[in-house]
Amino acid sequence: IINPVLDIIAWTRIEWVDPRLTWKPEEYGNLTKTWFWIGEGGAGGETSEIWTPDIELWNLEGGLRESFEDGYATVSHDGSVYWSRPGHLRPACKFSGLDTFPFDRLSCT
Repeated sequence: IINPVLDIIAWTRIEWVDPRLTWKPEEYGNLTKTWFWIGEGGAGGETSEIWTPDIELWNLEGGLRESFEDGYATVSHDGSVYWSRPGHLRPACKFSGLDTFPFDRLSCT
């Protein structure tokens, strides 16, 4: 095996509740949903407008922050947050199943 890295195009969709982001819609023109920017910011530091959970894939060739695009999270008045974004994962793998090459079945662990 020359390059033990999988190449995956994927979407990550994360949901959580942040009680600090709650509001009463009737006090804000019946607004029940808004959007906040979540971004890495590169050399200038993080540019996210709200807290986001730290999630990392241990065997990733590069970090998740470099793998997924910056974007907006949808925040509802009850504090629920939904964040969906496309990305490119490249996890490094330990391949097993090479015992009966070329009739084997590879698996990545």
